[in-house]
Amino acid sequence: MKGNISDEDKVHLHQYNVEKIEQNKREQEGKIEFSPQAKDYQTANQIFEKRDERIQQLKKQIDEGTYKVQPMKVAEKMLSYFNKK
Repeated sequence: MKGNISDEDKVHLHQYNVEKIEQNKREQEGKIEFSPQAKDYQTANQIFEKRDERIQQLKKQIDEGTYKVQPMKVAEKMLSYFNKK
């Protein structure tokens, strides 16, 4: 009869399934997945690192006396600040 599975076929099918499960486990062992929160934290850390680098550059320029104030930028920032209120 068609549709009847012999005991031998069942054993082979079971062995195949076990092998697939083991293969999937081996493939997953080397993978690390980060949560969305961890990814956000990593992005925030990168932003803070860049910000800290910029602050250090500015401090160095001020200490060396090479920092130049850009009056137009200061004026633009002041106008945008006071126009918001």
